[in-house]
Amino acid sequence: MGDSSFGIEALVSVVLNRGKIRVLLVDDHAGMREGICAVVNAQSDMMVVGEAADGHEAIQRFRELQPDVSVVDWNLPIVRGEEVLGTLNKEFPNARFVVITALNGDDCIRQALNLGAHAFLHKDMLRRELLPAIRAVHDGQRYIPEAIAKRLKNDH
Repeated sequence: MGDSSFGIEALVSVVLNRGKIRVLLVDDHAGMREGICAVVNAQSDMMVVGEAADGHEAIQRFRELQPDVSVVDWNLPIVRGEEVLGTLNKEFPNARFVVITALNGDDCIRQALNLGAHAFLHKDMLRRELLPAIRAVHDGQRYIPEAIAKRLKNDH
């Protein structure tokens, strides 16, 4: 009979979390994951369902959880962000990614977008842009902040 309470708790969790955007968070810095997790989980319409600290783990966690939106650091150890997006987009063509990075190169922006990222954010933008990006990407839209869009436009 002890197992029945677990079943009830699991069912209650499913009901309470129905309709929430399920987010996978991938970053090699535990402090960054912890901060983003706290902000996401404080929202009434989204929740972090899993975390990964490197690209290999990200691919495994995505396959297990199949989240609605994955927030992926571009500069990951073991398997880099571009390999994560490339691998998962082949297996899951409807996967949705918000790429985050501390890198400043425009090449990584273009590469991420070409590999299927739906949003691209510099880490110094996260406070203002992460939650709107997750919501937009979940709704099937691209989300490119004005500062990044201007950089891409000025390169042409």
